[in-house]
Amino acid sequence: MSHISVMKIAFADKDLLKQALADLGYEIEEGEELHITDGVKSVKVDFLVKVPYTESIGFRKGKNGWQLTADWFRVNMDRKTFENRLKQQYAYRSVMQSLGNQGFLVTEEVRDEKQQIHLVLRRTQF
Repeated sequence: MSHISVMKIAFADKDLLKQALADLGYEIEEGEELHITDGVKSVKVDFLVKVPYTESIGFRKGKNGWQLTADWFRVNMDRKTFENRLKQQYAYRSVMQSLGNQGFLVTEEVRDEKQQIHLVLRRTQF
């Protein structure tokens, strides 16, 4: 029985996704013939995220964004924790890019005990 899970996630920008993964400390591997396998089923992916001491997590382009592909029985981490951290970091990267494009500068950034990010901004252009 196959255990590979494919999840559609709302990550539209590959570069921001890769930056968010790098921010979280993951090594990314790209190539032509990358696959996620559970010993029975194999799924081709566009890039892999190397997870220390466990199986890799794959990403592939889907119709409406990037799909996260993994055999979570063989990945030694909590799926929801990984997803939530990645979503937060992707949103952070996306917001920072958008703010920069609109002429804002971050003057203060604080992460509280709940890992919420608070930003103080200043407009640099008129």
